[in-house]
Amino acid sequence: MLTGINFSPPLYFLFNFCLQLIFPTSIEQLRIQSLAFIIIGIILSFLLSRKIFGAATAFIATILISSQSSLLLSQSQEARHYAMFFACGAWVLYMQSFNNFTKRNEWLTFFAHLCFCQVHYLGIIFSLLTGFAYFLTSKYTDWFKRIPRIMILSWLVSIASCLFYLTNQKSILNSWPKPNDLSQLFSSYNDSILYLTVLIPVSILFLSIKSNLSTQTYNIEENYNPSTIIITSVLWFSVPFIFWIISRTSSLNLFVDRYFIPKESALIFLVAYGFSFIFHKLPKQNEKTIPMLGTMVVALMLLLLSTKRSAFGLNKNTNYHHSLIIEESYPISKQPIVLAGDPKYFPNAYLGRNEFLFALKNESLIGLYSRFSAKIKFLD
Repeated sequence: MLTGINFSPPLYFLFNFCLQLIFPTSIEQLRIQSLAFIIIGIILSFLLSRKIFGAATAFIATILISSQSSLLLSQSQEARHYAMFFACGAWVLYMQSFNNFTKRNEWLTFFAHLCFCQVHYLGIIFSLLTGFAYFLTSKYTDWFKRIPRIMILSWLVSIASCLFYLTNQKSILNSWPKPNDLSQLFSSYNDSILYLTVLIPVSILFLSIKSNLSTQTYNIEENYNPSTIIITSVLWFSVPFIFWIISRTSSLNLFVDRYFIPKESALIFLVAYGFSFIFHKLPKQNEKTIPMLGTMVVALMLLLLSTKRSAFGLNKNTNYHHSLIIEESYPISKQPIVLAGDPKYFPNAYLGRNEFLFALKNESLIGLYSRFSAKIKFLD
């Protein structure tokens, strides 16, 4: 951490240091740990949504996001701290579902926010936004009582410790480019869930029941008031937009998708809330529409999932093959291009945009490749 290679609070590294003392692991096994943290975060998001909206709605929302989020997929394969950041964010949201602040819940909330802030510096921003949601929805008239004291205590500890870290840390990697065009902003949201996955079934649903809709409405607050979690989720989901604005209006550019990974947990909750609202707008005589809609959503999700996973595999940032291909902008010419090495020659020769010659000096290998295919052209 002091070298600047990992510019972040120490919880992830301290956790693995202690784990290493008990159960020695390799660097490769840390990728399995990241997958475990992603699964923990998904489960907590599901439990939160199920607690408020029911199992069916929570299942649909969780499957939609967890199966399509490129951010969750990529970070579940990385030996880095962003998976833990996601899990801590889901833990913070889950603790909001407890109305009664018992001693046990208070300390669990304290540790949730403390861990959240000690994994990544932006955890403090997400935690403060959670406190702001409490401030907006609290029934207390006294402003000092609107935010739970246990959260304020976690902020004091976190801010004091992070100031200490910042005075002793340096970043040697902050100079790397961070694209912040408008397309990157849309991509940061579209990488979480394909818009069509929600828009198409919702549109079909409204078209199919428009003539039969009753005036009956469903008040989700009959059993529980989720307004604090809803506002928190909306605020978390807006964080990429906020930092995109900051990156466009100042010299501070922190617009990096993985910095905002807690928003995936918030998105699961928001999608569950949206589907719950739609389901409870259905007239009673059309209650069979719910499983039909669920089946249609899953089928559509599988179709879009296949397309998205193919696009993920072909992405230049995730597929080594692309770095070997000569750019399409290279002019087509009759002049042959000489390439050395199997990885360079075969992908380009297969595309056949130009004439390529295989530079090979070993006579035995030339004979071997010649027997493999007569189409291989060698440099004389």
